[in-house]
Amino acid sequence: MIDNKKREMAERASILYYEKNYMQNEVAKELGVSRSLVSQLLSFARNNGIVEISINIDEFNLRMIRREIELRAKFPQVKQFYIMSSDSEDETRRNLGDFAAPYLSDMINESRVIGINLGASVEKAINSLSRHNFTDSEEKSVVQIMGGFNRDIDRAHPIELVKRLSSILNCKYQYLNCPAVVAQKELRTALLNEESIRSVIQMWEKIDLAIMGIGTVSEDSRLDSLLGEDMKKLIKKSNARADVNINFFNQQGEYLPLLENHIISLGYNGLKGIRKKVAVCHGLHKKEAILSAVKAGMIDVLITDSITIDAVEKQMVNAL
Repeated sequence: MIDNKKREMAERASILYYEKNYMQNEVAKELGVSRSLVSQLLSFARNNGIVEISINIDEFNLRMIRREIELRAKFPQVKQFYIMSSDSEDETRRNLGDFAAPYLSDMINESRVIGINLGASVEKAINSLSRHNFTDSEEKSVVQIMGGFNRDIDRAHPIELVKRLSSILNCKYQYLNCPAVVAQKELRTALLNEESIRSVIQMWEKIDLAIMGIGTVSEDSRLDSLLGEDMKKLIKKSNARADVNINFFNQQGEYLPLLENHIISLGYNGLKGIRKKVAVCHGLHKKEAILSAVKAGMIDVLITDSITIDAVEKQMVNAL
């Protein structure tokens, strides 16, 4: 039989702690007991039906934590998923940047050198960051990890993204004032020997967080507009499925050494060595690219929406 006095104390402690949001030391002071006794009373309340705790997560929040746990079992290469519940691709386009921002803020706060590449979702996420979430960030550095897409006038140049993030963090930055793809090998060699470019490349070894988009390999991709016909034929023949910072991977996630003498970007081995690689991306058209990049071990953290991840899962099943 339960001691009535103990039950009453447990009820009072529970009301103060769970309903009034008192801290345990505040509950102890209010009841005139020790903090350790408060902890015992709260445990007693949970074990005897005074307090019932139910975990209602997915029903009331954008983030689908249960789904993320299930995905970790299916895709063990990915260390962390952040999945936003979405009913349409338009909804995702509007909200994914805001959804990603708090998680990116935590990761940025834990990092020293942040690498940035292109991506519409990356751009929206950076625009959603608030400088109020960052303190003591002056010693950080933001570094561009691929050259620019000069023909893409509708979206931010990577230099702009680097400057924007460094402004939010109030820290220094280094950018690549050169194209991502060059037709002539000799021109690439000359650019790599430029002091301003060489100093950025040297910083790549210090990157501990990369925030990236994942590119598709298709005629509609942003990269395709920069490539000559011979380059396009070579990539098509290779059956590449994903472009990660202009590093190509096939359906099995195997690295394909394509265009290495024509691109200015952080390469495959450099990417592999980065402690945390975060992909912010969405879209049904990216299902193959995301799955390929996951298999390649190029994504440690994936921030996307429920529609996209559903398509990725189906793509995985179809590929078996």
